[in-house]
Amino acid sequence: MIRFIHCADLHFDRPFEGISAIDEEQAQFYQYNEQTLKNIVDVAIDEAVDFVLFAGDTFHQNRPTLKTQRLFFEQMERLKNVQIQVYLAFGNHDFYDATRYWFDFPENVHLFTTEQIQTMIFKKDAEHCYISAFSYTNQWIDTKKVREYPNRGTEDYHIAMYHGEMGSTRYAPFQLGELQNKGYDYWALGHIHVPMILQEQPPIIYAGTPMGHSQKEDQIQGVVLVTLQKGQIAQYRFCEVAAAQWQKKQYSFAAIQDKKSALDLLYQPVEQEKPTLYQVQLIDTNQLPKNWLEEQEKAEVIAYLNRHAKKTQQWIYAIKVLEEDEVTFTFDVDTSQIQTAIEQVSKPEVFETLIEDLRKQTKTSRLVSSDSFRMDVLTEVYRKVAAEFQLKEGE
Repeated sequence: MIRFIHCADLHFDRPFEGISAIDEEQAQFYQYNEQTLKNIVDVAIDEAVDFVLFAGDTFHQNRPTLKTQRLFFEQMERLKNVQIQVYLAFGNHDFYDATRYWFDFPENVHLFTTEQIQTMIFKKDAEHCYISAFSYTNQWIDTKKVREYPNRGTEDYHIAMYHGEMGSTRYAPFQLGELQNKGYDYWALGHIHVPMILQEQPPIIYAGTPMGHSQKEDQIQGVVLVTLQKGQIAQYRFCEVAAAQWQKKQYSFAAIQDKKSALDLLYQPVEQEKPTLYQVQLIDTNQLPKNWLEEQEKAEVIAYLNRHAKKTQQWIYAIKVLEEDEVTFTFDVDTSQIQTAIEQVSKPEVFETLIEDLRKQTKTSRLVSSDSFRMDVLTEVYRKVAAEFQLKEGE
């Protein structure tokens, strides 16, 4: 039996985006990056995994700063101290160049350093696990790297990392069937920041980014903890590791008629354990005077509301007054049901049935026939559904 963590698109040194109202606090937010990596290492140690996979874009830049490298290597040393191995592939953001690193990678970190497929072997007792992957050494790869992966042989386990996108022209394009045909026990995918299960068994999974760095990355599930045992189906579950999260919070101003009352309502403390960046949405504002909140005033209100944010870690980055036709309602929905529904739709035969009429139309047949169309649709569906409903874990 082997156990491992699948992490992708950590973007360890990436700044938070879309927060111009509080950009001066970026130094504070970088600490969330550090804490997220620490959380990943904590999970690896607590779960006593055999190794950790980083499936590309571990760094946001391909020339990470000396400080960034030091902080990352310190956490890899923690894994080394408990004999946990690390297998790291480089993606399109952090494409590999050995001359750009100030330190040697710890000896427990095994690097894929070429665009040619490499296979490394992890040994545990009498079992052998083959790990195949490639790295970007340039910003783009326009070839289907999956075709170069070896077919599954008689090895105990064979897993792979793949940083790419179905149907893309620049990011190692592939088709789902090409991954399936290799016969591997697990595909650890990277590049798409939304967590997606392309196939349940054997698992083919985009872990998604462990922590969102923009308001569009608010549907995060963390890293994947995987257990493989010969003769049994793979066991896996997502582990939350994000040090900060993005949320939308609505306030009804149905009983508010003046600015002072509006400010008093907004200033009520938010009880949340995890650091959170909020877009505050205001509804039912028709009783307030016209133009009661000018654009230039929003920055003043945000600054006022954030006066204690360094202590509470509850940050407001935007205020939006919703018109009546923009108001949405949230309901509790079982996450497992949503995931099951999306998995069903993602099956090629089901998806093909749904778009059959589009294929018959001359003007749309070319669009829906592209490899990327299905992935783009499913990603957008998940994002829209998650944004529309208050998701909760299944009972």
